Amino acid sequence: MSVVFAVVLMYFSGVTLNMISLSGLALGIGMLVDNSIVVIENIYRMRSEGIPAKQAAIEGTTQVTGAIVASTLTTVSVFAPIVFTEGITRQLFVDMGLTIAYALLASLLIALTFVPMMSAGVLSKTKEIRHPWMDRVQEFYGRILEKLLKYKILVLLVVTVLLVISVKASLSKGTAFMPDMESTQMSVTVEPDGDANFQEMCELADQVTEKILTIEDVDTVGAMAGGGGTMSMMGSGDSNTASLYLVLKEDKKLSNKEIAAKIRELTGDLKGTITVSESEMDTSMMGNGLSIRIKGRDTDKLQEIAADIAKIVEKVEGTKEVSDGMEETTPELRITVDKEKAAEYGFTVAQVYQLVQAKMADETSDATISTDLKDYEVFLVGADADEVTLEQIKTMTFTHTDKESGEEEEVPITEIASFEEREGLSSISRDSQERCLNVTAMIKDGYNVGIVGDKVEKAINEYEMPEGYSLEMAGEDEMITEAMEQLILMLLLGTAFIYLIMVAQFQSLRAPFIILFTIPLALTGGFAALFISGSEVSVIAMIGFVMLVGIIVNNGICLLYTSPSPRDLSTS
Repeated sequence: MSVVFAVVLMYFSGVTLNMISLSGLALGIGMLVDNSIVVIENIYRMRSEGIPAKQAAIEGTTQVTGAIVASTLTTVSVFAPIVFTEGITRQLFVDMGLTIAYALLASLLIALTFVPMMSAGVLSKTKEIRHPWMDRVQEFYGRILEKLLKYKILVLLVVTVLLVISVKASLSKGTAFMPDMESTQMSVTVEPDGDANFQEMCELADQVTEKILTIEDVDTVGAMAGGGGTMSMMGSGDSNTASLYLVLKEDKKLSNKEIAAKIRELTGDLKGTITVSESEMDTSMMGNGLSIRIKGRDTDKLQEIAADIAKIVEKVEGTKEVSDGMEETTPELRITVDKEKAAEYGFTVAQVYQLVQAKMADETSDATISTDLKDYEVFLVGADADEVTLEQIKTMTFTHTDKESGEEEEVPITEIASFEEREGLSSISRDSQERCLNVTAMIKDGYNVGIVGDKVEKAINEYEMPEGYSLEMAGEDEMITEAMEQLILMLLLGTAFIYLIMVAQFQSLRAPFIILFTIPLALTGGFAALFISGSEVSVIAMIGFVMLVGIIVNNGICLLYTSPSPRDLSTS
């Protein structure tokens, strides 16, 4: 009933059935029965004491109403801070938070109405049932608790030490944005070397397909020539590449990483670039590997700094395929005018550049032909015109009139300017109106992006940046840092909301602090579980911790709220 109620609320609030919202519904399923368990247990206890069914249903539910309302609100409130977050964290988890909130509120309504109604009828005839195993557990717990209460300081010290150890042990595994996800689908991109034609590209793709089909765990291979995938459908694919799509067997023996390594081994002798993606559910679109963004004014200086940073990154263990951002360059001719020499001939720097531009403009002019699909640049050249070359520019002359003799003479441009041929950036990127260049690096298998990113950051911090230039970490490492900051903010705000709800419930400022001290114990268990399972501290894990903060206080609320008052204890 709670699930149906939640799905109806999802419909009216515009939350679709997607992977995130269904994950929230799955997580909420485990918490749906909590409220009903507390209600039915209290009713059952009162019936065991001989109280009539209807009276037990009414009084039993009334006694725990405050406790389950408070516990439900504390769990729901940890998702309220999502509205204060921003970026990809909010986009990913708004649906999950709303779904869990709907399910829990529905379960509270069911526990306070449907459960006592059914109890009054179903529990009309009961008999005393003994629970020997549970009684022994309770007796053992009571003896342990009695002894521990004599050593309160020692217990607090042990809890603190365990928390610190578990956090450090878990973080030693590193951090990640999303945990690795196994999938029964993989993809391979095939790109031949050099200026291969379409036929040669297809032949290479066929060779790769034949080798892949020799792997036992591969069920089916499909191919798309001329690019493929999401990028090519958006117009960013390369027409000289082929995309292979692999469907793996459900009962495969090898992991995706092992299959990818085997594909690279089998295709290592082929002439071409073979890129293997371990899963079609690849999160690399959200930032893959490391990226260092260098900002400044002069592009030449940016290139020098990028080359230095790339050398530093290459030395850090765990990095591979380091790039200084200079893969896409174009040849260029740089003309540097000597201002003093130009002034001797009565020219300014701007006039010299105008001469060069006029030489090029006279020889060619351009036009554009527009079609429905693309704009084509067309260069119009006269029949008697020659194509302007770099050598012709270097041999250009300008007319100078001698002031003393009044005679005109042709002076070569090399007299007042120097020429330099070099590679330049094909495009200039900007970030916040500043020119920037990115140094990128991939992470080797078996290394963690968070740990390697920290090492890289420490290494580049020792580099002395020239005045007016700066660098910052970007890529997946930056996304992890930003997401973690947002989730820590959610954690703190959620804890504050929980405290305020409990203050309103208990009408006390001190009593809620007792319950808040259970939160570190929950974090200890969570971090220890991540370490034991070999999992990284990811954004998904942090969402789990946020949820845990709202859930862990429920036991404390039930204990405090339903415990006898000091007056009752004294009379008993």
